[in-house]
Amino acid sequence: MIPVNLSTARLELSAPTSADVDAIFEICQDPDVQRWTTVPSPYRREHAIGFVERVVAPRWEDGTEATWALRLDDELIGMISLLAVEDGKGELGYWMSPRFRRQGLLHEACRAAIDFGFASDGLGLQRIGWRALGGNVGSASVARSLGFRFEGAVRLGARAKDGTRVDEWIAGILSTDDRTPVVWQVLPS
Repeated sequence: MIPVNLSTARLELSAPTSADVDAIFEICQDPDVQRWTTVPSPYRREHAIGFVERVVAPRWEDGTEATWALRLDDELIGMISLLAVEDGKGELGYWMSPRFRRQGLLHEACRAAIDFGFASDGLGLQRIGWRALGGNVGSASVARSLGFRFEGAVRLGARAKDGTRVDEWIAGILSTDDRTPVVWQVLPS
């Protein structure tokens, strides 16, 4: 698969390149990005280089992952991926610079990625999953706002950065689902 660029009202989504390494490195210094996502901790510049060179392009090429840099006025402000793509399903993952959180930008980018994931001329997925460490209310709030349905907590289903087992929240959305947000029992109404 060839990388596809997406646009929203405020954002451009395009595959990250070597020119993005410094911005990726800087954003991944954020304690919340390191705490709640799968990025290495501590996050070093060589991690950003490896991500761009050995992860992004090969996975676009083999069709197992679509990753976009979120750009606002040409500034990289976050990352979003449809990953683990196979057999009509994939999983949504994302992180955002703290300076740009709570402005609806991540929701906007996720909506574009989901649309591409479900589109017959995109990935043609039937299901997109979401998962997070239990307690990641920020990520869960974004997923809920996109219409994901909370499917449960997997007790001790994930490993935290310190090596301890922690609960994992999971949710999903189907191509046929109404994307109206619904109540998640783990989030305030």
